[in-house]
Amino acid sequence: MTDERRGPSENERLANEIQREWSFKIARFPENAMERLGIVNLLLIALEVLLIVSNNVLPLGLWKSFIHDSSHYRDRFNKAVFDQTDGSIDFTKIQSYHLWKGLVVPSLIGVSAYVITAILYLRPELYQWKPDLLQHYGHLVAESRLGRWIPTKWLNYIFNLYERRHVEYMSNTIQPADRRHVALQDRVEFTRVVRQVAINLLISIFAISLMWIVLLQAGVDTQHILVLPKSYVPPVQGLVWYLINDMFYFYPHWIAHTNPHEQKRLQIPQSLYNILHKKFKESHRLHHRCKANIGIAAWYCSVAEQMIFNLFPALLGPVLTQVLARAAGVEKIWGTHLVTLYVWIAAAASSSVMAHSGYRSIWNDPGSHDLHHERAFNPKTACNFGTLGVFDWLHGTADKLPAEETRKWQGQRDRQAALNKAAKRSGIELTKEQKSIITQPVHDQDWVRKDV
Repeated sequence: MTDERRGPSENERLANEIQREWSFKIARFPENAMERLGIVNLLLIALEVLLIVSNNVLPLGLWKSFIHDSSHYRDRFNKAVFDQTDGSIDFTKIQSYHLWKGLVVPSLIGVSAYVITAILYLRPELYQWKPDLLQHYGHLVAESRLGRWIPTKWLNYIFNLYERRHVEYMSNTIQPADRRHVALQDRVEFTRVVRQVAINLLISIFAISLMWIVLLQAGVDTQHILVLPKSYVPPVQGLVWYLINDMFYFYPHWIAHTNPHEQKRLQIPQSLYNILHKKFKESHRLHHRCKANIGIAAWYCSVAEQMIFNLFPALLGPVLTQVLARAAGVEKIWGTHLVTLYVWIAAAASSSVMAHSGYRSIWNDPGSHDLHHERAFNPKTACNFGTLGVFDWLHGTADKLPAEETRKWQGQRDRQAALNKAAKRSGIELTKEQKSIITQPVHDQDWVRKDV
């Protein structure tokens, strides 16, 4: 075989053949399916399958076990708190409001989902620095007195691992390394973000308590919670809640970014629009202090925005379904069930973080909202104001660019997998270019900090 044939072109030729093989397409299908659905939707589908099995095949007892364990912690909490009082608190009256089920548990679920997801998306940021810097410090360690006792292969392993993770980080991060969120570059900014997010997490607990009071007034079932809902109810309710969330998030968001003189603005009285635009824009300003995204800063916003943009749209759906179901006399089937409510709160909190992660992976594609943050500084090109995308589609504010970039990124991943397989078949090492064909496009040259 000639040198030319045994060169990089051989791997390219083999990769072309591999991509046409059905075995390769089948092997790539699970990853491509995950990329399209996302981790949250996959988990929701898995939970729906478990519900169908529990209702129709074999009771799995997962929900019953969760309630049992939750009640155990509730009793321990009550004993630790109320046994130390002087009897001035009538626990029986407090218990009638089922605050543990309706306030403590959903609050813990929502806060935990947000915090855990934010921490998981901080992990890739550890690999943002160039490997040359790590290599420099590795040489310093190796030449030090302590380094003499550290095997060289250990240091090489750490460096090679970091180098691979850095390449993966650079290929999946939507914005380039010189366009990172200010919180990643300044400790003071990071502290400010964490402090404001903590305040908004407390505000979310307050909002959940208000929602629970309304649900109690609407007759939510707090007695027969061990009975699981019908298998077809949670998917229908979830879709309705998602549409409600999209609608009540989209319109304030659109108004905040659209100047009163723009032709595509919402057709409401000019004076009212001017007032709403001023108020919403002012409350939304903090969230857009930086174009780049980072997951932990999803709820980095004013208290007013947290209530109007984030919490009200998400918590309105469960309240409306309970109120309407009771009015129609079908609350036993279509009323808001605690298991559906808990799953919805966890999904909403984690999805908010993932939409702001700025990190594209097989589990999550935040490209749509990332483009919104990138273009938010220009009212003429601002786009993607909703969550689901339905109302963006209705009003023509959806941009096709994220979908096109996702397809290109998926194609690059398929090509990279084919090249890796080709290298194993040929025994020829891939070139540097062949090892790093997965890239993120840069389509904004005006990258400066401005107010919205």
